[in-house]
Amino acid sequence: MKNSWKINLALASCALALCAPVSAADTLLAATELELADGKVTAELWGDRYTSGYADDLLVLLKDGKQKIMTAYAPSVKGGYNPLLQAVQIKPLTNAESADAEENSSAAKKDQQLLLSVAQGDWRTISEYRVLDFADLKKVQEIFGAVESMGLVSDAYNKEEKLYVTLKDGQKNITDMPAETGLGRINYGGTYSVTAYDLDGDGQQELLSTQQILQGSSDLADVGVLWQLQPDNSWKNSNITLMTATPTPRSNNVNDGCELSKGVILPRKIVMPGGEATYPIFAVQDLQLQNKLNRFLAEESKEYLAAFYQGTADMAFKVITADEKLVSIQLISGKTNFLHHHINFNPQTGEKISLEQILNTKDPDLMPLLRLLNNNHNIILEQKLPAEWYIEGNNLFLMQRICGKDEVAGFALGNLHKFLLDKKWLPKNTD
Repeated sequence: MKNSWKINLALASCALALCAPVSAADTLLAATELELADGKVTAELWGDRYTSGYADDLLVLLKDGKQKIMTAYAPSVKGGYNPLLQAVQIKPLTNAESADAEENSSAAKKDQQLLLSVAQGDWRTISEYRVLDFADLKKVQEIFGAVESMGLVSDAYNKEEKLYVTLKDGQKNITDMPAETGLGRINYGGTYSVTAYDLDGDGQQELLSTQQILQGSSDLADVGVLWQLQPDNSWKNSNITLMTATPTPRSNNVNDGCELSKGVILPRKIVMPGGEATYPIFAVQDLQLQNKLNRFLAEESKEYLAAFYQGTADMAFKVITADEKLVSIQLISGKTNFLHHHINFNPQTGEKISLEQILNTKDPDLMPLLRLLNNNHNIILEQKLPAEWYIEGNNLFLMQRICGKDEVAGFALGNLHKFLLDKKWLPKNTD
C-alpha cells in the first residue's frame, strides 16, 4: 500500500495537531526477558506513541538485572501499531548446546534472539518483522530484516479465472481463482504473520511466515514459507505452500481479529503443506496485562497447535464475545470432525473467568432448572456443569463432548437471573 506524501502545509499542520504524541520518546512500548550466554536480560522497545496509536522513533534497549543499559539499537522499522517483542531461538545451537538440549530442554534457551513485530495498520494488514541478534553487543544484527519481511512473492495477477504467482527465486505457480472473485488489483507486498517454532526438536526454532495475496480486502490465497537460519546467517526456505482461500460470507468472523476498548486481538496464521492454523494473541498498551494474557493464550492454544504441527488437525479461532467485562474466544481444531475449546477472561485484569464466578453453582435448584430448560438432550446435566462454556449475546451456552462430538445447549441469561452472582451478566433491558 503506497502513501502519497504530496499534502499541503495546512493539512500537514492539522494532521500533526490531531496526532500529537502523548509523551516524548520515553514511552515504553513493549518488553520481554531474553536469555543470553551470560544470563537473563530485559529487552525493551521505546518510542513515540501518538494518540492514534501509531508509534515511531523506535529504539530497542537491552538491560541487565540491575537495569543498566547494555546496548541500544534502532531497528529498521519506521513505525507502526501494536508492537510486540518475543524471545526466540533462531540461531543454530553449538554442538555442546545441542547435546544439552536433548537432556534438558531449558538449555536450548541460551543465547536467544529477539523477534519484533510492528503492525502497519489494523489486524487485517501486514506487519513488519525483524529478528535481532545480540551475540555482539557492539554490533547488533538484524538477521531477519526488511528484505525477508517483504516475503517471497515477487508478482501476482489474475487472468482467465486463474491466479498466477511468481516467487523471488523465479518459481511460478498457477491455481484456480476462488469463486465469486472478479477483476481488480492484486496486492501481495509484505508478511502478514510470523511464528517461531522448533519443528524438528533440535533446539533451533524455524520461522513460519504467511504472506497474503489480496484483492481489495478479500484474501485470495496465502503463501506459507518455512525459514531456517544457517550457520552463516543465510536463510534456507522450504515447505513453500500456496493455499487458495475459501470464500466466506461477510458475517463469518472465524479467524478475524477484534478491536476492544482496551487492546486488540490479533490473528497469527501458519500455512504448511496439508494444513493451516490461525491462533490469537493480544496487544494492549498495559505491558503487564499484554504479557500476562499472551502467556495465558499460548497455554490455552498449546494442545490444538501441537495437533496442527503433528499434521493431525487444522486450527482456527473465533471471537464470540468481546466487551468490557468478558472476552470469550472459541478455539477450533480438526479436519472433518471439529473440537472446540473456550477461553473466557476479564480483559481489564487478564484473569480467567470460571462459570462458578458467574453462576451460584452451589444452589441446589440450578441443575434441575437447567435440565428443564435444556434443548439438547444429548447433553447430560447431572452432578456438575460442563467444563466448556461461553456467553454469546444474551445467552449462556454449555458444551459437552459426547462420543467425540461437541454438543451445545443454550440458556437465556434472563431465565437464570436467580442464580447470577452479579447482575451485570443480565441483558441490559432486563430489570
